[in-house]
Amino acid sequence: MPYWFDGNNLIGQSTARASADRETRRQFLSHLSTRFRSKGGRFLVYFDGDDPDRSMPPPGVKIRFSAPLSSDDAILRDIAAARNPADIIVVTNDRGLASRTKDFGAKSVTWAEFDVRQKPAPDGRGASPEAAVDVDEWMRYFGMDDEKN
Repeated sequence: MPYWFDGNNLIGQSTARASADRETRRQFLSHLSTRFRSKGGRFLVYFDGDDPDRSMPPPGVKIRFSAPLSSDDAILRDIAAARNPADIIVVTNDRGLASRTKDFGAKSVTWAEFDVRQKPAPDGRGASPEAAVDVDEWMRYFGMDDEKN
């Protein structure tokens, strides 16, 4: 399953801050690599800007820098070019990007939802039952979505 991560959004740093503080980005990538080793999948992280350092990513994680585009625009461009956009899960806490990824045919989850999906169920058989919950869908069902309020 391909997971695409909105890197700067998930580490909570602007492009300039992330360039100055490489340790936060390194720790995030290391965390993803650990998740990859325990659960598998295909992990691609999009970061804003460019990286003159070009250090090697940890095992199981690929990195794509988006310059001159924003990472949001690069993610949407790549979804539009994908053979099977419905197979892609974009991990972001950016509600605008999440909505647009769905418009392009991909799925979207927040970091918290991704985290739940990656944890085994209490019985040890895969993801916990909460992993399948689509909060946006429930909010629309109960008439609580932002567009109607």
